[in-house]
This record gives sequence, structure tokens and C-alpha cells, in this order.
Amino acid sequence: MSPPPTSDPTVVHTSSFQFPVRKAGGAQFKDADELFGALEAETSGHYLLGNHKFWHGGIHISNKSAPQCVRDEPVRCIGDGVVVAYRLNKDYLTSTFEGASATEILKYSSSFCLVRHDYKSPANTEVTPNTYNELTLYSLYMHLLPFDQYPTPPEEAPTPRIKMVAEGFKARSDVRDAVGCIEYGGISAGTEIEIIEEHSDGIHAKGKLFKGTVGDRTEGQEFWFAYKKDGVAYPKTGGGPSWISVPLPERTKPGYWQGKVKAAVTASGLTLRKPPASLTHGAQAGGPIGEGLVLCTNSIVEFDSGKVLNLKLGAKTLRMAECTFIPSTSGPATGLKNQALPVPPTFWACVDDVAPNRFVDWRELMPTDFERVVPRDTAIKAGDPIGYLGLNETLASSTGGVVGKHQVHIEIFSADSRIEEFLKNKAGVKQGKQYIHLPAATILTKKAPGTGMIELSNEHFIELAKAVPFKDTVEWYEITVVDQGESKTGLLKKDAAKFLSQHDWEKLGFRVVKESNPNSDGFLDPDDMPDFFKALYNDLDKFGNNDGKVTPEDLPCALKNVEMREHWSKFIAHHPTEWKDDADTPKWSRLKNILEDSPKVLEHEKERINSLIFWNDPVLQSKQLGDGLIWHFHPIAFLGNSIGSGGKIKITVGMLKKVFDKLRNSSEKDELLKEIASQINENCEKYKLDTVLRLSHFFAQVRQEIGSKCAVEEDFTYSVQGLKGTFGYFAHHPDEAATYGYPGQTKYVSHPNQIAIANRAYGSRLGNGSIASGEGWKYRGRGLKHLTGKSNYNAFKTYHKDFWGEDVDFVGSPDLLHTQYKYSVRSGIYFWLKNNLAVEADKGDARENVDAITRIINRDTDSYGKRWDHFKRIYKVEKIFEDI
Repeated sequence: MSPPPTSDPTVVHTSSFQFPVRKAGGAQFKDADELFGALEAETSGHYLLGNHKFWHGGIHISNKSAPQCVRDEPVRCIGDGVVVAYRLNKDYLTSTFEGASATEILKYSSSFCLVRHDYKSPANTEVTPNTYNELTLYSLYMHLLPFDQYPTPPEEAPTPRIKMVAEGFKARSDVRDAVGCIEYGGISAGTEIEIIEEHSDGIHAKGKLFKGTVGDRTEGQEFWFAYKKDGVAYPKTGGGPSWISVPLPERTKPGYWQGKVKAAVTASGLTLRKPPASLTHGAQAGGPIGEGLVLCTNSIVEFDSGKVLNLKLGAKTLRMAECTFIPSTSGPATGLKNQALPVPPTFWACVDDVAPNRFVDWRELMPTDFERVVPRDTAIKAGDPIGYLGLNETLASSTGGVVGKHQVHIEIFSADSRIEEFLKNKAGVKQGKQYIHLPAATILTKKAPGTGMIELSNEHFIELAKAVPFKDTVEWYEITVVDQGESKTGLLKKDAAKFLSQHDWEKLGFRVVKESNPNSDGFLDPDDMPDFFKALYNDLDKFGNNDGKVTPEDLPCALKNVEMREHWSKFIAHHPTEWKDDADTPKWSRLKNILEDSPKVLEHEKERINSLIFWNDPVLQSKQLGDGLIWHFHPIAFLGNSIGSGGKIKITVGMLKKVFDKLRNSSEKDELLKEIASQINENCEKYKLDTVLRLSHFFAQVRQEIGSKCAVEEDFTYSVQGLKGTFGYFAHHPDEAATYGYPGQTKYVSHPNQIAIANRAYGSRLGNGSIASGEGWKYRGRGLKHLTGKSNYNAFKTYHKDFWGEDVDFVGSPDLLHTQYKYSVRSGIYFWLKNNLAVEADKGDARENVDAITRIINRDTDSYGKRWDHFKRIYKVEKIFEDI
């Protein structure tokens, strides 16, 4: 255990977290439950109980649960911090075992990365202002891919992938016209598909959805579609290929390796800056060297990866370094934009290469050190690449044989003596994610038409965002829990709900477990553990293979039990790290007894242990790791509770008046703007509008849809030419455009003519009846996204009932969408969530990212440029949401 770290005002505090792996296609797991579900595929490497019943302080994530992290998706850093050390193998290490019938050569990796995170909670703003909870944490990523394995050999090339450029090709359960074939729906343009199998007819192929939208299919599900004709891409209507091949991506190399980096400017320009006042993390970035000194796109800069710092620029923290300019020897000229001046010999610049602050593309990084522990003090941010799953081959049995899988071992631990204060929320912080606390014996009321009560046997903690508001004569939360192995749903009165914040770790059930035996040898002995741990430990076999004894083999099955997993993952294990002592120390003495009948296996295991340890390496003695007796957290449980720790965002009416710029000096829409701000502030995580980048993408689209005055009801004041240029009906009926559009510059259309325009523009479209039905006007655009058409109103009605728990008839009463602002806002949120636009938003702040969202919202619009302009103004120029 180490003492509290010395206070350093320049430390960059970790305030936000991410899960260490993402789904295929790059989307983040929505919560811990979803990631726990994926990890059910793992058969070994579980938390606390390792091989031979030794303590295991982390978890293994392998190709069984995250195959995408072998090739496509890197393992990610869990939070902002500093890389304190790493070890990189040039190629796989090997160990030799003389088996009964052959000599086995086993490959494995000892590559690791160790990151320090200096966590600081939001301030207590209610009881004792400006008090915080603080804790120094470490995240460890072990068994990472060696350097020479980054290029993909031909035999490991992934399944071919294509990207649809055509819209509306059909996905089916079988080839078209096959007996029993089911149509799943249309394939959206931009969808990426892995090709699994080509049909013998030379036309169809079976594909797996990699990312995008394919009818009712979800990522990873398969379907058949028209793939080729005459050996090339099936043509789209009007000619041209319906798809293009997706080039094989290169593995992304991490930025923390020590070496020289060459990077190309990808942003519209890279500002040359003065050095920071202090060469420390968290210092203020230096100002621009001079007005207009900006490197143009594709300019090459070089810098030392070991000297990258996290520096503050306004409200952002960006990675910066001292750079030199590498002049171009071929191709377009590079250097300063619109300047004849030479580039200064050295300058500071932002070298972030990960969205949303991607300024450069790291083209070349050659590490200078292999096979040794390299000390670092290098900035790293949440979501930055750490590496990929490395191959780990082990003995199949005591007589030989080889089994292998790609995996990473991930730990989150602390050696900080402030941990008790952290767990008890000494600062009394109330912000952040909220939970409803349901003590054992809580009574829930059955929802009508059900009658009676439900008594809960056990204690539960329910995220407030997952409790569905419901109102009849009183206001309730509708809550679903798994209690005693049974799913139970009932109502809890809102005024009876007791709340905890995510900072109340101890009250939320996180408990420290440590052996009472001071001579612990690394072997998990339940007899030396607290009673509350023994009880749960003994249940492992009951929920496992039920063979009468607790073994690591019980965990894969036992942890599928939600209640067991909930308790097991909240144990904080206080025991020695497995990365400190070599195989001949007392810590591993039990191993000799366990393997006494297999001396060759024992020697093989000892060799592995000695090659993996790093704690006592001399270069780490100044890194405040302590003596190796540390507190281990279950990584996913810790992150599941921590994600969202920045608290609710605070959008203001003033910010929204900047978005809707013609309202800057007006109060006419203040009530609407207050409702927008209130709903998003209270539900930012639920609505996936919880970052500056997401909000900027969202409001750039909304600004184009409803205009500078935030008009949540569509206006049909069109000129004659405007009607012909906007609506297909009037382009084909120019005489009617002349009848209903305003002439010249009058800019006035009577109410009856507005109705006539709407009925013609939307008649017999979007689920509406004919012009005579009047449904074009009845289901005109309303809400933040201008929901339009009867079919869309009906879809929103269904979604609203499922997501918000309120059954509102928007088809029968469509005016609700512009007369009750709550529903105006929700209709815009509905489109954002239904199309999973947050995933596209998270990819970055470039023109291509904005266009991708625009394409989903309105593929054929002529407003791509305008939406990009709105985004640039909101995100890059005025930085409207920077201080949320």
C-alpha cells in the first residue's frame, strides 16, 4: 500500500471512463449489462478465482467474446491518464515442453501497458462546497499483440467486406423466390456487410451485418442479398455498382510506444503554438506563434512520442508535442497556409489522432525498445488504442498438446490509502448517475390489469435511467428486477423512492474482501475470508456445475446468474498482485504441491510466471505502485458504475439561442428552449446526448430541419419556384405551383393555400392517403426533427410507448407534437435514437462524419453543405456546448 499521492496541481484528473473493448464496427457497449452478456462466452480467466484456485485480480477478454479485437478493433484505454510503463515484445515469446509424444513450442505474449488515472469526482455543491473524492487508480492491459504481428499475414486476412452505395436492396432469409423465404427489409446505403458465402447461382451471397441498417437485422446477424451479376457488383437502378469493397484496414498502432512519430495533418489546418509555460500534464497550452501560422492539410510533422503532454486549451484537454516540419518531396505542396514564410524550425502543436479531436494521422511510429519494461510519463486519453489481443498458447494436459486463444488480461487496481474515503463518498457528492435503492422486503405494486403486491427478497439497486416513469392517479416508477432467480416487475411510488448516487460505492454494495491470514500465499482460501464472502463463494458450485466442490470451472455458468454476478463483481479484493513475485517465492509455493506429479508442467509454468512479472523492475520504483498489496476492482463493474461520473450536463437557454440564431435577442420561444434544455439535461445518457460532440452533431441537424427560429411546426410559405424546387409533385405540376405559391417577393401564403400545398406535397406518400384525404396537412412536419407522414407518426407512437412508457395517440392527435413541447423534443430524440446516430457522431468532427449523419436523415437532400456549416459553427467556431 502506498500513501496518498503528492498533490500536483498540474495533474490531469480522470473524470470520464469508457469500456476497454467496443463492438464490431466500433460502437460502444451501451452499459455494463450488455458487456457482461458478451463476456458470458468466456470459459476461463474470471475475476478473483484463477487457475489452481489462486487469486486472479482481473478478467480475460478473448476472441470468444470479442473476436473483433483480434484484428479490427483495438483494446481501448479506460480513462484519461498517463502511461507509466509498458513492455513490447518484438514477436511472440515461446516456451518449450517435452511432451509424451512430441516437443511442444508454445507462443505467448508478455507485452503490457500500465496506465495511472488520477480520479477526481465532481465537487459537492450542496453540503460542503468544493469538496471532492479523489483516488489514484491503475489500469493494466497484459498479453498484448507483439509488434511484428501488426501486419496481417495473408492466411489471417479477415472475411471480405463491402459497403453498399445503393439504397433499398432487399435482405432475405434465403435467395429470392426460395421456398419459405422471408424478407427482412431494405439495406440502407452506407451499410457494411461481411461476405460469408456466395451462392452457386452467381448472384446471391450470404452476408453478416457489420454496421449500418438492414431491415430488422441487428449487427452480427446474417441474410441473403443480390451480390453479383456477371462476376461483378450487382448493378443499382440507373447503372453503376451497388457496392464497393472495403479495403483491409491496418491495425492501429498505439501512441505510447517510445519512438519518433511522423504524422500527417488531417484537419483543415494545424495551428503552430508556443511552448506551454510548464512542461507538465495539465498545463495550459501555449498561444499561437503568430497570426495565420497554420500548416495546411497533408503536411508532415515529426515528434517524440515520449514527450507528448495532455495540455489544456479552453475547456478541452488535448495531446500536444514539440514538432518539426518535414517538407514534401513529391505531390502537392505542403507547409504554411497562404503564407510565403518558412515554417519555424520547431513549434508546438496538437497531435491528437483519435476522434473527436483528430488533428493528425500518425503514419509511422517505430518503437526503439523491445523486451524490457520502459518507464513513461506519456499522456493518454479515454478511448485511445492500447493494442490488440495477443495469442496465448497453453498446455492441453500434463502430457502435452497445445490449446490457444487470443486474449488480454485487464485489471483496475489501487494502492491508494484513501480508498476507504472514496468508497464511503466522504465528500458527500450527489451528482452523476442516480440509483433507486430497494432494500430487502421492499413492496412493489402490480401494474393494472394485475392486482396485488410483490415483495422483494433481496436488496437491489436500479439505475434511475432504467426505471420507467408511469402515471395514473399517482406518479410511479415501473421497475424490473431479477429476485431469487425470478424476473419481477412492479410499481414504486415516486415519493417513496430512496436515491443513491454513483459515488456511494459502499452503499451500492461494493465491499472490500481480504484474507485474515497475514501469511497469505496467493492461494484463495475461503476459510480465511469474511463470512459474507464465504456465503457467496459456497453458492458458486450451486450455480455452477453442482459437483459438490468449488472450482474455477464453476464461474462461467455461475456468473450467468444475474444476482450472483451482481454480488461477485462488487467484491474489491485486497491481496498481493500476481505481477510481483517470481516463481520461487513463497507466494507460489502451493503450485509445487499442486503439480508435484507433473514436474515438467511445473517447470513450464514457473518459466511463464518469471517472464510475465514486472512489479519489481527498477524503472518502476518511482511510480508509487507500493509493495504489491493492492485493492483490485472488477473492471466491468467498476466502469459500469463510473461511466457518466461527470454528472448531468447543463445546457442553457442561452446556448440554444446561439444554435437558433434568430432567437438571440428574443424571448418568444423561451418556453420551448427551456423544455429542450430540461429534457436533455435530465436524460443526457439515456438519450445518448452526453458529450459535446454528440450535442453538436444533433443540433447541427436540428438547426437545418427547423430553422433559425426553432419552428416545431412546418411552414409552407413557398414561392412558385420554391415549390417546384422542393417538392416532386409541384415539379411535375408547375401550374399548381403557380396557383398556391407566392409570386415575386410577397412571401405570404394564405392558410387555405398552405393546407393545399401540404396535401399535394405529401399526399399518397409516407403512409398518407390521397390529396383528398387531407392527411398531407394532418401529418405535416412537427417537432425538433419535423416528423412527417402518417407512417412516421404511427412509428413514433409505438416507440414512445416502449421507450417512455406512455401510450399517447399521436396519430389521432398529431397536434400534440407542436402544442406540447415535451413531445416536440421527444420526436427529435426518437429519430436520433432509432437510427443510432450517436455511433456516427462518436466517429469524429470531420465533414465525412457530418455527411454520414445527413445521409441517414435525408439522403437526397441538397443541404449537406448547410448542415456541415451549422456543425462547424456550433462545434468549432462558437463552441456553443463547450462549457456544459
